[in-house]
Amino acid sequence: FYRELKCFPTNVMRCLSILSHNKSLSLSYKPSLWLNRKAMSQTVVLRVAMTCEGCVGAVKRVLGKMEGVESFDVDIKEQKVTVKGNVQPDAVLQTVSKTGKKTAFWEEGETAKA
Repeated sequence: FYRELKCFPTNVMRCLSILSHNKSLSLSYKPSLWLNRKAMSQTVVLRVAMTCEGCVGAVKRVLGKMEGVESFDVDIKEQKVTVKGNVQPDAVLQTVSKTGKKTAFWEEGETAKA
């Protein structure tokens, strides 16, 4: 009886545990794949014109459905949306723009406008 189990960083410990209990199990781990995925992870910061909690909800809805998004923070007071994950900045901008809110990249050193 022989099975192959392919492991990614999120479940390596689980795989090692299974391996220790099943001697016929082979472990296949590709660090180069993990390194490439890790390198793609980035933070995108946007300025989004939000006036109410409905606006915040709309932004959260579209980001929650976007592939590659690991986490996000929506700050209505600062008019700032921070997205972390394996995403492309232009794709994040386009996705948030679908809410109908004025959206632009947050400029480095920019502060909230009154």
